[in-house]
Amino acid sequence: MTNVGISVKNYSIAFGNTQILNDVSLSVKQGEIVTILGPSGCGKSTILRSIASLEENYTGEIFINEHCLIANGKRECHKDIGYIFQDYALFPHLNVRQNIEFALYKLNKIERQRRVDKLLKQFDLVDHRHKQIHELSGGQQQRVSIARVLAYEPKVILLDEPFANLDTLLRNKTKVWLKKLIKELGLSAILVTHDQKEALSMSDKIAIINNKRVEQFGTPKKLFEEPNSFYVANFLNKINKLPERLIEKIGCSVPKDYVGIVPIDKIKVVADKSKIKATILDVSYCGDFYELDVILDDYENTEIIVKTFCIDCLEESSICYLDIDIKDIKLVRK
Repeated sequence: MTNVGISVKNYSIAFGNTQILNDVSLSVKQGEIVTILGPSGCGKSTILRSIASLEENYTGEIFINEHCLIANGKRECHKDIGYIFQDYALFPHLNVRQNIEFALYKLNKIERQRRVDKLLKQFDLVDHRHKQIHELSGGQQQRVSIARVLAYEPKVILLDEPFANLDTLLRNKTKVWLKKLIKELGLSAILVTHDQKEALSMSDKIAIINNKRVEQFGTPKKLFEEPNSFYVANFLNKINKLPERLIEKIGCSVPKDYVGIVPIDKIKVVADKSKIKATILDVSYCGDFYELDVILDDYENTEIIVKTFCIDCLEESSICYLDIDIKDIKLVRK
């Protein structure tokens, strides 16, 4: 387990008779960001809570820097773990400085002041150090929350939907800043989110949860370009599931228990009437592109989405013609 900051092995957990997760395994190296991605309620945050020793009724093993959290039959809370909550969990009766130094009560006054001053400067909070929490913006509160966690210098950081309460612009800026900070400090980080773009842009690796298990674990590029199932492909990208008869006509054979998919931006709208005929149900203007909702009349009335940058070739009759290159079709497990 050399250089592994976090290792989760054969982790399972149930609440009463309800199985939440089953046989989940993943690892996070030092300086690596791993995202647990899945729909709401799939158990993502439960894994974080177990790593932080806030959930105890699980089976399997969790290691932090080669130290198992179960020792002599007892679960331990590891001092190297920092947990950043979605709602920041700041103390409203304390000001910014007091919130950051809250976890440093064991340090002497000089060392405590030195460490807090360093964090105030690093997190651009010097001018806000005496403000109450309610006087801060959402982004400033987020920075205080992260600074307080990093004050006691953890080696592992757990991030539970940390950008959920930020607007889009601030969310993007905070993601870039936090990713850079994690890399500079060499932390092992686990991010929980249901946002696909956030996972792709933040992560070194992604674990996608489906049906209580890890459906696929790997780099964002690997999962995006080589999904091992329809679930993974559909979760990470806008895709269309194509009728088997159409795929075979294009020249591709579909094995049993597999399905053919194509990203919505790989289907071309063409003027050639010998190509795939479709009836347009709706045209959505999306700024620098359009999305067409169409039905493939000759293929079981299959409804698909097409992304296009030009609609000049569309006729007023609501009929269009589509072209799909065989190289853009992926075959994945159903």
